[in-house]
Amino acid sequence: MKLKCYSVGDIDTRSSAVDATGVRPRMNRLYQTSTMAALLDAVYDGETTLDELLLHGNFGLGTFNALDGEMIVNDSVIHQFRADGQAGRVPGDLKTPFACVTFFNPEKEYMIDTAQDKEGFEAIVDRLVNNPNLFAAVRFTGLFERVETRTVFCQCQPYPPMLEVVARQPTMQLGAATGTMLGFRTPGYMQGVNVAGYHLHFLTEDSRRGGHLTDYAVLKGKLEVGIISDVEIQLPRTEQFAKANLSPENIHEAIRVAEGG
Repeated sequence: MKLKCYSVGDIDTRSSAVDATGVRPRMNRLYQTSTMAALLDAVYDGETTLDELLLHGNFGLGTFNALDGEMIVNDSVIHQFRADGQAGRVPGDLKTPFACVTFFNPEKEYMIDTAQDKEGFEAIVDRLVNNPNLFAAVRFTGLFERVETRTVFCQCQPYPPMLEVVARQPTMQLGAATGTMLGFRTPGYMQGVNVAGYHLHFLTEDSRRGGHLTDYAVLKGKLEVGIISDVEIQLPRTEQFAKANLSPENIHEAIRVAEGG
């Protein structure tokens, strides 16, 4: 796996995912801004705009500055879910403190025609990838038996720690729904840099509701998986990031609670 880390000050020396000559973007290459550990320590303001993010991928997820809701990126369209669970389009000059995107190119497809809970669905993806040490981009489009989502509230400075924020977040029970679930499976050794295991967001078919998935069960639909072995991480040079504790005790439990696991 190639892991390239750089900071915003190095932006002129790195190659863009789409260059001026129209070279085809590198598919199934994960581009990430900041780290999950930084979010846990209330680094909620980033420097990457949504327009810049789309130069690196047409598929993914994340959040917005001040943690103003959850993000889903599907087919180059960015949706924002606020605390009421309603989805809306966003301007390109908004910024993100944490996001992961890729140019999605499914290498494996699988039609699900029997009910699968969260564990059953993840087991199918694991079999398709057949490598626990690589990343995977995952998209399922179809019918859900149940969907449970949550969305964080926008925060004001001085920012509270992430675990205080999620303790007050609303949870939505959508029941049966048709829509798209997408996100990433991250290897365990990347915990803290990203979210080890599955990190998935949901968008209804009419693009009106969704959020961060905490529980679900699928009934039938199409599963697509892209295997990722190329990772690029942009680290901010902000004062917030410089002062953050990126190696806290019990980080595994903290991320489990933050992600609703």
